[in-house]
Amino acid sequence: MLHRSHRPVFLALALLLFAGTIGSPPAPVAAAPASAPASPFRYFPETGHNIGARIKTFFEQKGGIGVFGLPLTEVVQEGNLQVQYFERAKFELHPEFEPGHYVSIAQLGRQLVEGRTEAPFVPRVGVNDAQTSYFPQTGHTIRLGFRNFWLNNGGLQVYGYPLSEEFSEISPDDGREYTVQYFERAKFEYHPETPNNAIQLARLGAQALDRSGLPEAYRKPMPPITALGHATTGYYGSITERVNNIARGAARMNGLIVAAGATFSFNTALGSASSEDGFVEGYAIVNGKLEKVTGGGICQISTTMYRAVFNAGLDIVERRPHSFVINFYENIDGFDATVFAPYVDFKWRNDTSGPIYMFASTDPKKATATFSLYGFDDGRTAKMVGPVSKNVKTQGIANWQYDPTLKRGEVRQLVHGRPGKEVEMRRVVTAANGKVIHNDNLQSKYRPWEDFYIYGPGVKPPKGVNIIAPKTVQSKQ
Repeated sequence: MLHRSHRPVFLALALLLFAGTIGSPPAPVAAAPASAPASPFRYFPETGHNIGARIKTFFEQKGGIGVFGLPLTEVVQEGNLQVQYFERAKFELHPEFEPGHYVSIAQLGRQLVEGRTEAPFVPRVGVNDAQTSYFPQTGHTIRLGFRNFWLNNGGLQVYGYPLSEEFSEISPDDGREYTVQYFERAKFEYHPETPNNAIQLARLGAQALDRSGLPEAYRKPMPPITALGHATTGYYGSITERVNNIARGAARMNGLIVAAGATFSFNTALGSASSEDGFVEGYAIVNGKLEKVTGGGICQISTTMYRAVFNAGLDIVERRPHSFVINFYENIDGFDATVFAPYVDFKWRNDTSGPIYMFASTDPKKATATFSLYGFDDGRTAKMVGPVSKNVKTQGIANWQYDPTLKRGEVRQLVHGRPGKEVEMRRVVTAANGKVIHNDNLQSKYRPWEDFYIYGPGVKPPKGVNIIAPKTVQSKQ
């Protein structure tokens, strides 16, 4: 599983609210699966493998088959990295880097030249001119056709610095001699026998796969990747701070890949969600009090992810409901998942035979968040049984809390109270052969939630309400 940061985060996300109209009826939203978007994947029947998400974008923008060849595996776990092998390259996923560097090419060229001391590998002093680029970082030069290919197909980001000069070498693939040049992430070959005197990348990806020790099954042709589960939730009525945090939380999850057999932790994947990360402060209920915290709104993302995982029939490892009914999720009772890092997490396991790709997005105009999960469809189906509500308990007296940041005389109702209740729900997941593979008892118990007001200077709360002292909490790093 990929994740961004291991820094501990304290987010008061378990009891979310953030809107002047927090208790007003939510805008109509699709209850469970959303309509599936166009597939972000590309299947290669020649080898029986898929590329998708950021890898697909990188592959197609940097030259496609003509540069990298065909995919030889799916995305696989190799040590601490997720990688995908192609004929002429090995792609690595680095979610800890900036978005533009999320996908990079492994330094297979550097591995091959390590220890070589022949003349072409000895650093030297060079010059730059119209046909030549000299790199003092490695002491080598790119010239003429190789230089044009390097510049026109991704340059430094894709291939890295040159590690040799041009020279002649026998190819281990076909035993023929070619003019070649080594780079950190590639080996260029000049093929004069081709119609266009083509420059090609050597088959370093295929050679590296042969040396990798990965099981032979990883090369086995796979079916096309298809949609497994979708979900959309609405956040109509949320104030600007909550909308910001929802969008940032979705961006953190978008494009992540969960390897077969891996358990996904929402809190680990989210990482730090402080003000330094662009998350903002707003109100949340913490231990029955209204407090200002950084990062509120993230439970919109965990809940939407939970619904997509539920619909896809994947293994739910850890899920807890909110302590109170949240109006944004009332379209289906008991269908929410709270997170409260580092204490409460949402976890699920990829119990399919291949990687699962996660796509998350928000639509500010419609005030919706959407998750889509893609992988190998093994024919499983998920059925919701319920929900059924019982033991409904009425709410108590209203809470009023002073907020010195409000205008003089201002009063805002942040919570329109909800009764407490217990919700019974089950999920039955059936395999293609009719065998039940998951029979989940997903119970939720919600406390009554009182009306909650904040008031500014010069306001005298009405008689008979509960006055709560204000408190400010910052996220911990």
